Amino acid sequence: MRAERISLCMIVKDEEELLPHCLASVQGAVDEIIVVDTGSSDRSAEIAQQYGAVVVGFEWCEDFAAARNAGLERASGDWILFLDADEALDRAAREQIMSWTTVSGCDGLFLNIHNYTGAGQQGVTVNPVLRLFRNAPEHRFEGRIHEQIAGAICRRNPEAAFHVTDMVIHHYGYQTAIVERKDKVNRNVRLLQQAVEEEPGQPFHHYNLGVEYLRVGEAEQALETFGVARMGIDPAVTSYAHLLFKYEVRCLQHLNRWQEALNRIDAALELFPEYTDLMHHRGVCADALGDADQAEYSLREAVRMGPPPPIYHTEEGIGTYQTWYTLGRLLEGRADLEGAVDAYVEAVRAKSSLLPPLYRIFRIMRVSGQEHQIPELVRERFALSSEEATHKVLGILEQSRCYDAALQLLSVISSQPSAEMRERLSVAEAMLQIQQGRWNKARLKLEPVQRKKGLLAISSAQWLERLEWIEGKEVNGDDPLTLWLKLSSQVGEGTNEESAVQTGRTVGLRATKKKDMDSSMDVTVAGAEYDGWQALGLLMEGCVQSGRWKELHSLIQMCRQQLAGDDLSVGESVRVEEEEKEKEKEMEGKKENGKAGDMESFPGASDTLTGTSWLVKGLVSAADHHLEVFAQHADGQRHRCWPVVQHIRLELPGADGFES
Repeated sequence: MRAERISLCMIVKDEEELLPHCLASVQGAVDEIIVVDTGSSDRSAEIAQQYGAVVVGFEWCEDFAAARNAGLERASGDWILFLDADEALDRAAREQIMSWTTVSGCDGLFLNIHNYTGAGQQGVTVNPVLRLFRNAPEHRFEGRIHEQIAGAICRRNPEAAFHVTDMVIHHYGYQTAIVERKDKVNRNVRLLQQAVEEEPGQPFHHYNLGVEYLRVGEAEQALETFGVARMGIDPAVTSYAHLLFKYEVRCLQHLNRWQEALNRIDAALELFPEYTDLMHHRGVCADALGDADQAEYSLREAVRMGPPPPIYHTEEGIGTYQTWYTLGRLLEGRADLEGAVDAYVEAVRAKSSLLPPLYRIFRIMRVSGQEHQIPELVRERFALSSEEATHKVLGILEQSRCYDAALQLLSVISSQPSAEMRERLSVAEAMLQIQQGRWNKARLKLEPVQRKKGLLAISSAQWLERLEWIEGKEVNGDDPLTLWLKLSSQVGEGTNEESAVQTGRTVGLRATKKKDMDSSMDVTVAGAEYDGWQALGLLMEGCVQSGRWKELHSLIQMCRQQLAGDDLSVGESVRVEEEEKEKEKEMEGKKENGKAGDMESFPGASDTLTGTSWLVKGLVSAADHHLEVFAQHADGQRHRCWPVVQHIRLELPGADGFES
């Protein structure tokens, strides 16, 4: 059987940044490339030619169908594949596409478009779209924008057959940076409004215009526009009808019109009973209306249904991890913590890279007094197949304040660690001990690392100095953070306040700005240093865990003073105490070299956003601790208010694993 030829047809304008990725993705999958350039001022045409494309110039007339058809006129293949520059053919699809066109008796093939939105971390939506069709003179696109080919194919052959494949196209064009750079929404709205004026009876234009309004949060206007579209279609034969109903539901949810949304879902489910997205949203609406039983039933039904059939537009995780996570939050709110943990476990098993369920699992188990069971849960329910995965879990345990569980897991992180890895693991364990206020145990781990003069010797020495300070001992080292702590704390001890404050501003060494990491465990194991705010956060946590409230109060006051900017500006000449004269000379030398602006009170001190974050974490930790104590009797038995206090503790602010 002769292999049928495939022509890739594209239209581009100023796409030099994205075009290479797109064209590289089709290498070996297509036989010719036709690129219609609608007026690029960059290297788009040159790049296309480097990939062997035929470049066709076209004067832009605000009509996407006309531009696409200009490319079809030059295509010689048996099949037409059309892509945009912000798309890429999946590797598996590149290997499968020849087979599909060779054996298919269809007139057109649907591929699954994976749309990445926001910053690219919010998951993907999956939309089956007709992207591969037989080349024929009668097959021409229609529509000024969101151009379509199916109508022309069906007019030529009323018995035309189409097939939904499992091939994937990745679409990056609606990531925030690209949308803003190209002003896509305003362009689309302008063209769609023009299309509506030209063809007011065409519901597809109203539907697409509603999508653009919804994209920018204009829910009321989107809902009205979707209503016009719905009145003009027959849902039984309109390919996008299911999505139109779902978008109306999303508008109503956005407007807090939950009962109307629920009514719309029930009507839509009669037409599309297999559409899992509707059942998932039914659970969300029922929960918002206070019907927890109905919400749980709908979410469990969505899980039972699983992802919808491939003919439906869906969101990744609907019927699997998204639904399990939503169910977990519902059960958690109903105080069914065991059921919530089971739901979160299923969410992680459905998508192993998903972090928010792990945060909830560990937080629930700590708050409910089951932290000791976490290592067994991790071993039995999750497959930690690599050290990287174990490091990730360790970081989440640390952020969830499950320090004992992290210590147990840390002991099995490497069966035969190298000398360098042993030092890193020792420092990691020391950080966990510090956060529990076990200063002596931390010191026992840090001292050997300091003596060996290895990669982590300096940071270990700095931490030993900080522990000396927190225990009220004399500090004689040169760690800038410890010096700042020492001098700032003297303000409340009857020393010359102005001198102490000023000295605290000038003892800092020239600092290299480090990116704040939520997980100090990840930083430690990787061998990097903590910045000052992270270190202060760990010390505050240790004070909370060990009940050192005087020291905690001192740390909070010093942090607040630093954040409030009460200290005098860096670079001002000050009088310092006798023991700091040498350091003053060193700083003066730096100032003479014009480098005083690089100095901070301690590394990272100028990052007030990070400082505020760590201060809040310390305060939340203290509140959590006091709530835990309040909910217990003196004999260790749980107080009758335990369920209420437990719920409050679970709702306290904390790390949740969501990308910011």
